[in-house]
Amino acid sequence: MLATLLDRAVGIALDKVERLARSLDDIAARGGVGLNALLGGLRSTLEGRNPLWGAVTGAVSALSTGAKIALVAALVLALLLLPVTVVLLLLALIVVAVVAAVRSGRAGR
Repeated sequence: MLATLLDRAVGIALDKVERLARSLDDIAARGGVGLNALLGGLRSTLEGRNPLWGAVTGAVSALSTGAKIALVAALVLALLLLPVTVVLLLLALIVVAVVAAVRSGRAGR
């Protein structure tokens, strides 16, 4: 009788744990990007990995397919435009240096 009671108590506890796990999975599936990022970071921390990378992968996994494609396109575009941005920055610095030299030359007269 004690064994039956213990078996039923363990069965009830396992059912509760399974129900909790299912509800957490539902929350993660419907929780959006922020919640998935948080859960991914926590999961990575508990596994001893980098929590930032876990948060990023968790957030990306919550995105829709269209949003993932847009993210990849934006990253590729940013990489392609990086040299142009660096050249424009260098040109701006040259202009600032020339203007500063001209102003200091006029002030010395």
